[in-house]
Amino acid sequence: MEKPHLAIFPLSRGMGHFLPLAEFVKRLSKFHGFSITLIISRWVWTSQQPAVLERLASSALDIRFTEIPYITEDEDEQNMELTIRISKFMLKAKPHIEDVLQSLCSSLPVSAFITDLFCTELLDVTTKLKIPGYIFVPSSASFVCFTVHLPKLISDNKVPFKDADFEVEIPGLPPIPARDLINPVQDRSDSAFKWIVQHASRCREASGILINTFAELEEEAMETLSTPATLPIYPVGPLMFTDSDAPDESSCLKWLDEQPPLSVLFVAFGSKGVLLREQITDLAIGLEASGYRFLWVLRGHKSGDSSSLETDISQLLPEGFEIRTRDRGLVLLNWAPQIPVLSHPSTGGFLSHCGWNSTLESVSHGVPMIAWPLFAEQKMNRVILVKQIQVAISLRTESNGFVRREEVQIAVRELMEGQEGRKARKKMKVLKDKAKIALMEGGSTMKATANAATDLSQKPSLTP
Repeated sequence: MEKPHLAIFPLSRGMGHFLPLAEFVKRLSKFHGFSITLIISRWVWTSQQPAVLERLASSALDIRFTEIPYITEDEDEQNMELTIRISKFMLKAKPHIEDVLQSLCSSLPVSAFITDLFCTELLDVTTKLKIPGYIFVPSSASFVCFTVHLPKLISDNKVPFKDADFEVEIPGLPPIPARDLINPVQDRSDSAFKWIVQHASRCREASGILINTFAELEEEAMETLSTPATLPIYPVGPLMFTDSDAPDESSCLKWLDEQPPLSVLFVAFGSKGVLLREQITDLAIGLEASGYRFLWVLRGHKSGDSSSLETDISQLLPEGFEIRTRDRGLVLLNWAPQIPVLSHPSTGGFLSHCGWNSTLESVSHGVPMIAWPLFAEQKMNRVILVKQIQVAISLRTESNGFVRREEVQIAVRELMEGQEGRKARKKMKVLKDKAKIALMEGGSTMKATANAATDLSQKPSLTP
């Protein structure tokens, strides 16, 4: 019997989109017998992506790769807001991806096509070639609720969100301050606004939406998306790409081995999170004043609209900070093996930017959070994590987003020893167990993935 054949175009911009889809590819091939062709673009290629593709290629799974021609950008495009930049890239990539799909269909019929939420232009191609087109969302079900309701949200609220001082109502979500919605929808005169609304409007044209979440984590959002079930929704997470080049003897893991259980606050802002130098200073002094142990991943500093990655930690931290905290703190430059750190018995909290991958990793290992969002949908995630799921506590910020050292100190102590921290820790333990069950045979994620696999394989394409 011939294997069902999937074609997948991952968004190459950022590992946060790329890694969860890579893990989903592995699951579909290994457990559901798919032959998979990944259509690759080297546009804005990160240094990590070739290594991930190499591990997929050497996995003995039925995964092959085909590459579209390199897409060049005008100089002005390189400086555009990311939503605009991705959307313009997709317009240029669209005919090349159509050529690849036509070629695949002529030799090995494609049962379905999967791509990213920001690549809805490709639904024109799948409609033309009569291939079911699915959207993979590396973010939350809550974000999908926001996305599918965005056109109505805009219609109902005539005031630009950047000027609004009210909370917006979105089915399945708690009230969200208008200014906490994603940046592209804040200014209606911005080209990014047009593009994000277009993607939101078109996602209902897909044959289904695959989401990196599990049903028990976002019950309200999943219930909203499933009622009425006009569009198939598959909660196939948590998807965490566990292959790593990091050795088990990483210095920070050895350091954690020497700390008491649940005593260390892990501080990390993701692969893109860079703070102002002044913010680094206040964060450092707040951590020091809290009196708690910490493991801090520090990535350079930001000045205005530019970022600089330092190679010397001492150039970033307040004078004498490392000496004063050497008995209870460790600062790493740029990177730490996040999953091993979060799974370590000494880790008792996570000060996080609220990126969805980091959130799922924290939930899967039962580590309560301090929410410090920086960009993208992270402010929305904070509201969900603090108010609805109740696994995080929030930091008080100033109007410009700056967090004072006193607020850092208060939040760290509250998470590690306060009542709100105890509540978040208790809720996290429950969700950790539910995440584990979801990934077991008969669990909600395994059922959703099996349903997705059935739907992805039973609709053969018609060769154009």
